[in-house]
Amino acid sequence: MAGSSRDVWGLRKSTEAEHRMFDPALEAGRITEIPSNLQMRVEYTDGNATYMGFADKGMGISASGWLLHKNTFDASGNVTLRQISYDAWDDRSLATYE
Repeated sequence: MAGSSRDVWGLRKSTEAEHRMFDPALEAGRITEIPSNLQMRVEYTDGNATYMGFADKGMGISASGWLLHKNTFDASGNVTLRQISYDAWDDRSLATYE
């Protein structure tokens, strides 16, 4: 087999996306998750999670700095759009989402 272990995984040449996720210092792929030091809040509308917010543990709901997600749903309840904003949890319905 030609190349280093990063160039060929298994029987096929690795993709560009696999190269970007690979951490040569660890000889392993990276996985990104929401850190466990965050709190999460959710507001439901008709059984759907319309707003989700993430912030450092202990941050107040009126403090700016929350990572806010606003979900839009189709008639079947499937998420069709997720928009992001940074604001206070209390101001989630007034925030500007992109």
